[in-house]
Amino acid sequence: MPSHISPKDLEVVRLVAANGSLTSTAKQMHVSQPAISQRLATLQDRLGTDLFQRRDGRMQATPAAERLAEAAVAVERLMTQAMEDVNELLGRRQRQFRLTTQCHTSYRWLSFVIRDIVDQHPGLSVDVVPEAIEDPCGAVMRGEVDAALVFAPDESCTAHSVECFSDEMFAVMHIDQPFANRSFLSPANFADEALILYTGKRHAFVDFVLAPAGVRPGRLRQVRMTEAIVELARAGQGIAVLAGWVLNDLGSRKELAAVRITRGGYRRTWRALLSDQCPETIAAAFVNSVRKTGESIASAEWRELLETAS
Repeated sequence: MPSHISPKDLEVVRLVAANGSLTSTAKQMHVSQPAISQRLATLQDRLGTDLFQRRDGRMQATPAAERLAEAAVAVERLMTQAMEDVNELLGRRQRQFRLTTQCHTSYRWLSFVIRDIVDQHPGLSVDVVPEAIEDPCGAVMRGEVDAALVFAPDESCTAHSVECFSDEMFAVMHIDQPFANRSFLSPANFADEALILYTGKRHAFVDFVLAPAGVRPGRLRQVRMTEAIVELARAGQGIAVLAGWVLNDLGSRKELAAVRITRGGYRRTWRALLSDQCPETIAAAFVNSVRKTGESIASAEWRELLETAS
């Protein structure tokens, strides 16, 4: 039996088990793939057993590897808690919480979340990382941020995910648009229409509503600013897809019509992706704050709440 297994050994086993790949693990740990292979081979020699078996091109964890991966998570949590305790004893606090989102619109209500977290953890510095918006899951997995708010995570994302709240999306258009008086729009109604969406590589509405129905919009116009999207829709330049709370936040809905998408409505679910390195107390405060804010923005008084807080 080996006399010592280092935390680095445990981390290698955990990541290989999660990724099913030596190459992906090497990238996450910022080392070469041969270095990971050598460390894993040395550990297996010391243990006297194989930790992984290659099946269908992936590294499949053995029961021994699964147990070591569990130990890696436990050790990380123990070390994180120990550092929190030490900082508490020394009169310090967790000083930085790095956050990103999948959509710029969330910045409108993100300040409520940030204020709430800081109220619970005085001295905590919350830093928003906008450059991670195109790959929030990757940013969490690489340790570039502590948490990310997403509504359409990649299927390959293995970051710890917690459901927070959902918001309903509406088709917004000029009141003279032929569909403006309908009670709801089906995916087929968007065929050949100009669709106005936020800038991005992926669009949940296209991926989860139109694509499954085999529908393609006639034109996809990508815009970065909410105000610009609203005014283009108001000018009859296409159909925008906006959250209900965005509509409640508008100063004027003159000449605009908002129609439900599908008979039962189309809702997107916001989730918090959390880094393994994020202290549990901070992660819990973040999730609770997002949930509380989600309830607030769903109310008809959302704009009044914003004005009161400003």
